[in-house]
Amino acid sequence: MKVPSGWYAVLSAAELKPNKPLGQKRFGEDLVFWRDQSDRPAVLKDLCPHRSVKLSGGEVCQNGNHIACPFHGFQFDSQGQCRHVPETGKEAPNLRVKTWQSAEKNGFIWLYVPKNEDDIGSEDSIPWFNELQEKKFCYSEFKESWNIHYSRCIENQLDYAHLPYLHRTSIGKNFDVQGKYDFLLDESSIKVVLKSGYFHFKFPNIWYLNISPTLKQMLAFVPVDDNTTVMYVRAYQAFVTLPLVEKLVGKVLAASNRVILNQDKAAVITHSPSSSLLASDEKLYPSDRGIAWFRKQFSEKAVEV
Repeated sequence: MKVPSGWYAVLSAAELKPNKPLGQKRFGEDLVFWRDQSDRPAVLKDLCPHRSVKLSGGEVCQNGNHIACPFHGFQFDSQGQCRHVPETGKEAPNLRVKTWQSAEKNGFIWLYVPKNEDDIGSEDSIPWFNELQEKKFCYSEFKESWNIHYSRCIENQLDYAHLPYLHRTSIGKNFDVQGKYDFLLDESSIKVVLKSGYFHFKFPNIWYLNISPTLKQMLAFVPVDDNTTVMYVRAYQAFVTLPLVEKLVGKVLAASNRVILNQDKAAVITHSPSSSLLASDEKLYPSDRGIAWFRKQFSEKAVEV
């Protein structure tokens, strides 16, 4: 699978529980996630090199420092090295599992896709939105899985011209599709300023919508494989702080977001499920300037995972 290099939000941090391995497919590869002794995420290819059993079916041991294969109990550390073979009682230096550089930040587990074998990602370079750093905001979250390449999901959120038609019964009622909107484009982001609010995409896979000073929306588009995307959808709000009421508001916002996403989904999944970069016959219009820029940057930054 080819994707731009960089830090990807790939999992909600709440999904990764202590002392419990979690198997997930990302970038077309089966991976196992767990928390180590320091509560940091560890991520390996979900495959024991001994007999090709999935490590995610095993258990976390040695105070979180190792994961044990469910078949024969071979133990691997967070660097993928086999640290214990039950039948010999020793380490096995020749047995290693592919590792992924990972981090936890802003309620997500992140994976780094390097530019080359020597590239190591700095956690300081993990993308985020300054507007969401304010402590006054709390968020509710849900996830959706669509059977389509993640580039199509991103482009849907860069496309404002569909709002007054596809969303004419919801958020697009009074949207002026013929209005002039500002595009702010650089190598790492796409920002479109609307008459009311703005949206901002940061490579490689996060998007933010500024609705009002007290209401924001954020999405992470997670590449599962070439034809599948998981989207984490968050609504950030600062107008309610009481815990019980906050949960109720979160449910209402999630329900509203699901309605809008379902309207999008009905159209988006009728695309070819593969990458939008293969759509060479599409004729883009001025409102698609952000999409054109996304495709250009994607193509230039893409590496084979």
